[in-house]
Parts: sequence; C-alpha cells; structure tokens
Amino acid sequence: MRGMTRGVRRAAVLLVLVGAGVLIVGAQAASAQVVEICKASTNGMSGRDFNYTVAPSGGSAFSVGPIKGGRCSGPITVSGATAVITEAQSNPATDVKYVTVRPSSRKTSEDLANRKVTVQTGASTASETLVTFTNQPAGGNYGQLKVCKLTETPAYLGKQFSFQVNGGPIVSTEANDAFADPQDLTCRLMGSFQVGSVVTLHELVPAGSEIQWIDTDPGENLVDFNTASGDAIIQIAAGMTVAYFDNEPTPPAGNGWLEVCKNDLDAWWDPAADGTYTFTVTDGAGATHTLSVLAGQCSEPIQVAAGVNEIVEGAKTNIDMTDVEAFPWDRLLTVNLLNRTATVEVPVSDSPNDETQVHFRNEARRGQLKVCKALGPGSSDLIGKSFYFNIRSDSGLYDGIWITAAAQTQCRIVSFFPIGSTVNVTESCDLPVFNLLDGGGCLDYVDVTGEGDITIQPGVNTKTITNTATGLLEVCKAKVQWRASNGLRAELDKQPTFTFRIDGGAPFAVQAGKCSPPKKVSVGNHSVTESAAPDYELDPNAPGSGITAFPADREVNKTLATRTITVSVPWAKYGGETLVTYYNRIKLGRVKVCKTITPGSVDALSGKTFDYNVYVGQSPVDFNARVAGLLPGECAFASDPETGLPVDYPVLQPNGNQTPVGVLEQNAAQPPNQVPFYVSGIAVAGNRPSPMTPITQCLAAGYSPTGVHCAFFQAPIPVDGGTPNVHVEWLLGQNVNVVTFTNTAGDP
Repeated sequence: MRGMTRGVRRAAVLLVLVGAGVLIVGAQAASAQVVEICKASTNGMSGRDFNYTVAPSGGSAFSVGPIKGGRCSGPITVSGATAVITEAQSNPATDVKYVTVRPSSRKTSEDLANRKVTVQTGASTASETLVTFTNQPAGGNYGQLKVCKLTETPAYLGKQFSFQVNGGPIVSTEANDAFADPQDLTCRLMGSFQVGSVVTLHELVPAGSEIQWIDTDPGENLVDFNTASGDAIIQIAAGMTVAYFDNEPTPPAGNGWLEVCKNDLDAWWDPAADGTYTFTVTDGAGATHTLSVLAGQCSEPIQVAAGVNEIVEGAKTNIDMTDVEAFPWDRLLTVNLLNRTATVEVPVSDSPNDETQVHFRNEARRGQLKVCKALGPGSSDLIGKSFYFNIRSDSGLYDGIWITAAAQTQCRIVSFFPIGSTVNVTESCDLPVFNLLDGGGCLDYVDVTGEGDITIQPGVNTKTITNTATGLLEVCKAKVQWRASNGLRAELDKQPTFTFRIDGGAPFAVQAGKCSPPKKVSVGNHSVTESAAPDYELDPNAPGSGITAFPADREVNKTLATRTITVSVPWAKYGGETLVTYYNRIKLGRVKVCKTITPGSVDALSGKTFDYNVYVGQSPVDFNARVAGLLPGECAFASDPETGLPVDYPVLQPNGNQTPVGVLEQNAAQPPNQVPFYVSGIAVAGNRPSPMTPITQCLAAGYSPTGVHCAFFQAPIPVDGGTPNVHVEWLLGQNVNVVTFTNTAGDP
C-alpha cells in the first residue's frame, strides 16, 4: 500500500511540472544517470522563461525548457558520466551571475560568459546532480549615475555647481565648455543604484543663473525633467547613465543694440558670394527681427531685448557660412556654421554706441578644376612638348598653366571655382615666348579638340584637351596632252577636272595642271583614290605608271587598277608635306574594218579586194589611215602606213569634243547606177552611244537583189577645207571599234 502511494505521489509531481510548462526529458527508473536543472527567482527572474541544451558525454544533445524562474525541471535521464548544460539567451537579455551544483564536488568546469557548466551526473534519482542557474539583468544589478555640468558662457567655465540625488548629500562639479569633446569633460559620479530604480537628480541653481536644458546618455533613461526647478527624473540602467545640465546666465532686464554685417572685418573678398542676405534675430525676450544685408555692408543698429540673442542666416544656394566674429569680441557665445547660427550676449544699454556688432563671413562653394592633356593617335612627336592653357572664369578669376605631354594623359589641378560658374579653357600661342621655345607656333600642324567652356560642379571637374599631330597631304594633277596618230601633241583647249578622295572621305576636285591645297591629315598611312573618269585613264608611260609620291620613300603601296596609292604621312612640322601626283591621258580607241558579202555574191566577189578610207577626228583630221586589199571574210586595223602598226586614236579632241570616225568604201556603186557591186549593209560595234544621225544611209533600190543600197553622205569631218564622203560615221569608243561592210554584187 505504501509502495502504491509513493508511485501516485511521483506521478502527481510529474503532472504538476508538466502543467507548469516544464519539458521533462528522460524521467526513468532509479538506475539511470540523472541531472536536474533549476532557475533561481532572484534579481527579478521570477516567472520568466529560460531554455537549456543538455549535451551528455555518451549521447546526442537535447533541449529542456522552458523553465520559469523559481522552478525546476525535475530529474532528467542522460547517457554518460558527464553533461554540458548551456542556457540560451533570454529576452530581454540577462547575464548568468553564477551556477551552483549540488553536490558541489560534481561541478567540473563553468563558463559564465558563454552561459554553460560541465557537471558529473548522478547515478540515480536519489543521488541526482542538481544544477541551479542564478541570473541578473544584462550588465549587472547596479548601474552608475554621473552628472556633467555644461555651459556656453565663458565666465561660467570652471565654476562649481552643486547637485544631490533623492535629497541626499550635496556634491559639486565644475562647468565644462558645451562644445568640448565629451571625452574631455570633467564630471562627478553620483553613486550606484539598483537597475530599474528611478532617482531624482536635483541641481541647486545659483542666483543669476538658469538651466537651459537637461539630457541623459542614453537618452531613454531620462523619464522627465524640469529646468525651472532643476530636477531630472532618471531611470537607472545597467552600466553608466550620464546626466547633462547646461546652465547660462539669467537674461538681463532691459534692451540693448545689435547690428549685423556681411562679411567679417578682415575677410577675403569673394565676388561669387555677392548679393543680399537675410537674417532672423531672436532676442533675449523671444521676439524676432528680420534684417536684409548686402554683401560687404551692415544693417543699421536695431534695439533688441538684452541677453542672449540668436541670429540665423538664411540659406543661399551654393553659399556656405564660413566664420562669425563679434565686436566687442567677447560677446560672441556660440557659432554653428552648419546650421548658419550664432548667439551673442547683448548688454543693457541706452546708446547704440554700445552696440553688439556681428560679422558673418560667407564663401561660394567651389569645385576643383583639373585640366588634362591627351595625345591623339600617331602623335608621338608631341611627347615631351609643353603646351600652355588660358583659364578664364566668369567669376573673375584668370590663370594660366603649362602641361607637358606624355605617352599617357597628363593633368594639372588649376584651382577651385564657384559651383555653377563657367570656366573657359583654351590652348594658346599668343605670346612671343612660344615661338622662341618651340621654333614656331606651338600648335603648328596640331589639331586641338576639347577646348571651350566647362560648368563647375561639386567635386572634381576634368577638362581634357586632345592634341593630334597632323601631316600635310597634297594631290597634284599633271596636264593632259592630246596626241594625234602622227605623234603630234597639243595642249587641250581646257584642262579637265578630276575628283579625288582621301581615305574614302569627302570628294574634292583638282584641275589637270594644278594641285589641291595641302590637306591636314593625321600622322600615319593614308590612301588617295582618283574617281573614274569616262574619257581618261592613267598614263602607263608616265612616271610611276601614272601615280607617284614625293618624297618617293613615302609610298607604301599602290593599285593602278583602282587608281589608288597609299602613302606614309609624317608630322608636317618636321617632315613637310607629302605630295601625290597623278598622270592621265585621254583614253584611246582603234578602228577595225571587216568585209563580208551576201551569199548570192560569192561567185562575183569572193576573189575581189576592197579598199577603205578611214577619217578620224576633226582638228586636225587623221587621213593617214587607209585599209586596203580586204578580201571577203577579212578584217584589218587602221594602221600607220610607215610602221604598219594599228593606230590608237584619242577618244576626245583637243577642244574636248568626242572624236568622230567616218569610213568610205572606195569604188562602191551609188544608186541608181548599176555597177558590179554596192554596199548593202553596215554594222558598227564598240562605238559610243551618240545622237549622230544618220549612222548610215541605206536607200531602197528596186534593181537590188537585196532591196537595200547604202549610199555615202557628207561627213562633218574637215579634210583640206572640205568634208569627205563616207558610208558610215560614229563617235569613237575606247578600245576596238569594229565596222563591218557587207557588199552585194550588182549582177550576181
């Protein structure tokens, strides 16, 4: 019966613990290894939840909890002779102050900072190891309170001010400069107090003084304050709480005089900061006054309530307040350049002669200007040369700098200029010294890009000027001469104009016998191409087969088929210009005469020879060409009678007109005469399209077996003052012009 009662009590205890929210892991028979975890309720931990991890030496770690402050887990079975018990961080945070183990000899080690303890486990529930964690608020149970006395009044610096906590003993501390670094302040420790407690810090305010403000660090520790009574209600937290009291003199009763000036007495003048400035004055009685002051001038003295007067300067775009001075000097109390404010002490006075004069100094915000010198491609000849830059600013600043060019871009910092101002940067060769230093203009044969205006922005402003060494490339066109078949040469009535491109760029024209102006090009290789001209071609008998370069070693390559030459162009200052010359001639054409007969005329004409007169040109006419002795089916060129070689005729005449060609078959019958043979057909190939009409005159003849009879006519080709009769006329085309005569027997 007793055994049953004990078992019921044990079960009841377990049920109560589980109902309390404690997770019990491994409550087993008495023979197991056992520990039990308890949480002390002291230091404000009662009822708060805490969680744990148990890591036994013979098994895996597991969680226990939550365990409330003031409660225990109950026996916990573990596998292993030792176990590491670690408490998780609570919310809000707490520190483990100490850990007790019962029996105490079973504590193997502890690490309070990391919230853990290592213990030997008990052999049974009856001999379990009991581990109790005692916590305190993070940082400890007690916090310290320190008071620092501040002032903006020079006369108060070092003066003793008295304080007491909760009406206790009076302690004193000296006043510090309110704008001093906090680490340099001299303060007074007021004592240590329970964390979470609320205390009253009271200042015994001296006569003639008042508290301007009260604050704490951390700020949330200040529960309430009253500057009139000198009290601060402060909640103590762990660590140090610092209370700040700022005292200033009580404002005097009465009025004084104040004057605001812009800029200060000895300030450097900044034209960019000109203009009207607005100031708001809050006097010792809290009344406000608005003043407008032109830069370089002062307002009139105004009457204000005596005491501390605050002056606020209205903001202006891109203008900073850089200094404040007062006259007399000792009346200036505080200056905040960022907020554009100053406070001054204005004494009681009936006369404006005893005014407080405040000088505000302003400067325009500025950005840095940096000028850089870069070199373009092919400009290695400029390395080591110095270039001068004129710097002109619309803010009235003028300067000049030198930069020596190098393989990589080189820069010089010029100065600082007002933001929003415009600065003009140009390279200059205006001074005679440049000619002496450089042997001529410093920018001779140099292209300059990047000059001009730059608008100054905040930070670093970069203006890069690029210099590119240039060469001179000139294209010349030799005169074109007219050459007759007899070798006679003549000047053309008007030299033709030819079109060229450099590197495929814009076309430009050059008349034969003249040159283009020198063209500026970058240093390096450049190609010159002559555009195709219908009546002209490169002269293969001229120097360079029609294209030459001068100096000759500047020729890189050339392609006659495309009329292109590539030349290397150096910097013109040292290498002069590069000259390309083109030689052209009028295109040439040959005349070939062919003889055929109609099929029905073979018996009558197959063995007969035929003769032809060939008339070429107008001024003078070429009549040295005679084609004789052609049998049917044969062809022959109009040839030089002395050499027997075919004659090449220019397709143009000296006057620029296209060259006409006329051919007459000798002894051919003309209608209506009946003779042994006549011309019954004419065909021309290789000729130019032309408006010349008729090309042939072939008349119908009733007695002709073919019904066609080609007659001759007067050609517009002068011969010995007259015009010859021809059967056909056309305009000479380049290469071979073929005229084919077909004959028919008159009586087949």
